[in-house]
Amino acid sequence: MARLHAAYDPNSSTIAKFADEYDVPVRCETFDELLDHADVVVLSSPQHHHAPQAVAALDAGVHVLSEVPAVVSLEQAHALVASVRRSSAMYAMAENYCYIRPNLVVRAMARAGIFGDLYYGEGEYLHELHTLQRTESGDPTWRYYWQTGRNGVTYPTHSVGPLLQWFGDRITSLSCVGTGRHTAPEHELDDTVLMLGKTSRGALLRVRLDMLSNRPHLMDYYSLQGTEGAYEAARAPDQSPRFYLRGQSPDLAWEPLDAHAETFLPKRYQRIPSEAGHWGADAWPILDFVETIRGDGVPPAGATTIDVYDALDMSLPAIVSETSINMGGAWCSVPNPRRMTGGIGTEPGAESPLA
Repeated sequence: MARLHAAYDPNSSTIAKFADEYDVPVRCETFDELLDHADVVVLSSPQHHHAPQAVAALDAGVHVLSEVPAVVSLEQAHALVASVRRSSAMYAMAENYCYIRPNLVVRAMARAGIFGDLYYGEGEYLHELHTLQRTESGDPTWRYYWQTGRNGVTYPTHSVGPLLQWFGDRITSLSCVGTGRHTAPEHELDDTVLMLGKTSRGALLRVRLDMLSNRPHLMDYYSLQGTEGAYEAARAPDQSPRFYLRGQSPDLAWEPLDAHAETFLPKRYQRIPSEAGHWGADAWPILDFVETIRGDGVPPAGATTIDVYDALDMSLPAIVSETSINMGGAWCSVPNPRRMTGGIGTEPGAESPLA
C-alpha cells in the first residue's frame, strides 16, 4: 500500500491548505525534512527545481517521480544522469499526456506496425496562460520567467513525449523559429514557436508551442503519417480522433479511432481512474511508478514508465530550441543522454556502463 504521508511547500499557507484537504499527517518545513519522511517523492514544484530536487532525493536513496520537464539546462541534465547512475533509488518522469486514451491507442497501433513505416508527426500545445503569469498582487510567477521569459519550446514534453513513444525514436537535431512578440511584448517568448526535429531514423517531427495568443485552448493535438496510414487528433469539440489505413479504410475516408480502441488499448489502461485529471491520464504515472518500485524495477505488464533517458529525450529539445531560435532557426544537434558520462567513473565496465 502507498499513502500520502508528508508534504512540503515553501509557502506555509499553501502547504496548510493542501495538508488539510488531503489529510496529510506530516507537514515539512524544508525539502530535506521531507526526504526524512518519504520513500518516494513526487516533484510538482516549478520546473527549474525538478532536477536539483531529484538529485537531492536520489542521493538520499529516495525514489523520484518528477513532473515535467525533467531539466531546464544541460548542466542539470548531466547532474541528473549522474545521480540516477549512482543511486539505489529509481527515477521516472510523470508525462501524463503519454497516458491520454487516444495516445495510448495510437502508440499500440504504431508499435504493431499498423501505420507502416512512420516518417512524419505533429504535436501542438496551445494553452493561453495570461492569468498564470502573475500573482493576484501583480508579482511575476515562476511561469513568467521559466515558460514565457525564455524563447523557444520552453514546455516541450506534452507534445514531444507521445510522438517519441509512437516513433520509438529520439530527436537528434532541430530547427526552431518564432513569430515574434505581438500579443504580450513584455515576454521573451514569441507568440507561436515552431520546432522541426529530425529523428535518428530520419523521421520529421513538427512541434508548435503557444502560451500567449488570444485563442481557445488546443492542448492535445497530434498527427502521424506512415507508409500505410495516418492519424489525426480532434481539433474542435465537435470532432473525434480519426485514422486512415491504406487498403482497409474506405477509399480516402477517415474512420473513428474508437473503432480500434478495444483491440489496441492495453488492458491495463482500459479503466479510466475516477476523478483523475487530464481526461483520466493523471493517475497512471503514479500507479505505474509505484507498482514498478514494488516489482524491483520491473514495470507491470503493459505499463511503460519514463526513465531518465526517455525523460531527457523529451526535455532536451527545449534547451536546444532556445539556441536554435536565437541563431535564426539554425539546425542544432540534440545530445544523447545515454552518452553523457556523469556517474560512470573513470573505468566504465559491466558494473558501470554508459547506459
